[in-house]
Amino acid sequence: MSSPRERILVTLLREIAAEQGYRFTSFSQDWILRLARQGQARHVFGFNFEINSATALSLAGDKAAVAALLADQGVAHIEHRFFLNPSRAAYVPDHGHWPAILAYAEAQHYQLVAKPNDGTGGLGVTHVQTQAQLERAVQTIFQRGQSLSLSPFYPIDNEFRLVMLDAECQLAYSKQRPALHGDGHSHLRSLLAAALLSGQISQAQASEALEQHQGQLERVLAAGESLTISWKHNLGAGATPRPLAAGPQLAALARLAQAAAQAINIRFASVDIVEVSGELRVLEVNSGIMMEHFARHRPENRALAKAIYARAVEKMFAPH
Repeated sequence: MSSPRERILVTLLREIAAEQGYRFTSFSQDWILRLARQGQARHVFGFNFEINSATALSLAGDKAAVAALLADQGVAHIEHRFFLNPSRAAYVPDHGHWPAILAYAEAQHYQLVAKPNDGTGGLGVTHVQTQAQLERAVQTIFQRGQSLSLSPFYPIDNEFRLVMLDAECQLAYSKQRPALHGDGHSHLRSLLAAALLSGQISQAQASEALEQHQGQLERVLAAGESLTISWKHNLGAGATPRPLAAGPQLAALARLAQAAAQAINIRFASVDIVEVSGELRVLEVNSGIMMEHFARHRPENRALAKAIYARAVEKMFAPH
């Protein structure tokens, strides 16, 4: 029986192993998993399956590297500009990075996103709108890691995630950000407080919303009016997954995700794609196939996640 704190991935792989006759062993608090059968063993490290090459894993963990390769292959994407921590003095020019960071921010009119270059889950991602915010973001990221990337900030209409396995789309969903809904008499501050008390949003989300909408907290939302409370689309930040049905939109997304995966020679990956003013662009390519929030959202989502992981296990043991 699984622990309430056990990752969905671990639980599903236990079930798959039991159903398909694999011997399942876990190490390091379930962070390393081994499946063995008929003298062969394969591993899952974190959320990375023993399918991709070491080079593909390294590339997917470097946002700026992925952006550079996508640009070279003509794949529509969001630019990520790389800057190395000055503590790595041997690799930093004598004049430092700050002039280039400022120049980039000014070129973007101080509408940019700062993030750890190797980060995941939206952690440490900041919307920068002033030089003071830029300084804080850069300092915070460099205190915790070795590199950062800067990107232009876009008003994203939609964000999608596609799970790809050997050029085939296994799963596609949009990420719907949490929103407040007006009733015609409550102001934004009251709606935020009610959403927090009801558990609809977390304390962190409420704090972010207060900062993001600080100039309109006394505004009354009209009946039926919706206001998103975060600019981030991460499921871990409260967004809701909405599976996509077959059609022209999904076909276009799948073609772009295939091109992105091919650009870095990765077999098993999740590709995040954003829609800006009707144009689709690749945001990131991730080697770790994390479906924790997706699988917990609905029972049918859990079944989908299990089927995808089962296919990945089959691929791991397929003859080379």
